[in-house]
Amino acid sequence: MNDDSALILDGVFYRVPSLDILQGVHLKAHAGAITGLFGRNGSGKTTLLKVAAGQIQPNSGLTIIDGTRLHKQSKWKRFSTIAYLPQESMLPPDVTVRTLVRSAGLSSHHVPDQLASSPTRTVRTLSGGERRLLEVAIVLGLERDYVLLDEPFTGVEPLLIDAIGRRIEEAAAQGTGVLLTDHYHQHVTPLADDAYVLWQKQCVPLDGDAPLHDQLVEMGYLRADAAARS
Repeated sequence: MNDDSALILDGVFYRVPSLDILQGVHLKAHAGAITGLFGRNGSGKTTLLKVAAGQIQPNSGLTIIDGTRLHKQSKWKRFSTIAYLPQESMLPPDVTVRTLVRSAGLSSHHVPDQLASSPTRTVRTLSGGERRLLEVAIVLGLERDYVLLDEPFTGVEPLLIDAIGRRIEEAAAQGTGVLLTDHYHQHVTPLADDAYVLWQKQCVPLDGDAPLHDQLVEMGYLRADAAARS
């Protein structure tokens, strides 16, 4: 895979008063692959995704999509190529599943089976897992070249975790580049083709030919007993 089919964040610095959050981050998410991003709470994972999505402006650094460098005036390119799922729920509570699907321009096959039989349910009547599954389906259904998923498995019941994982894998199989982070590492490692750890304000690449959880243990990100339980 080459840089002409990848989302690249290169030399990204982001700071707020009295605090450096990212210091020269480099990350590459290939088209048609799932890239896992690991890191402890507060390490800057969400900040990095927001930089990639164009929601915040870094102090310095490049975003490159399929070989094209994006400048400040190129937001249309970023927004037409990248879809972003934030940690927080993005769905209005009193809107029905049917209305949301239609508003997003999705076809019927994008609607999760768990919700297809109840199109008139409103968001507020959905469980946390059903809501997250619907959000993931909507974001993936936009069919952008790259999708950024921030904590898609958090608060989701086990059966729906499997459903979300399958949708992510299907999107990658169809050529979408997925950048995925979740503190439930055990749900990310089986999906990831490539992976990075945000460590000391930089992205450290992991070896795709070795078990990811073993490398996370070696780095001290996971305890050996925690990895064994997952």
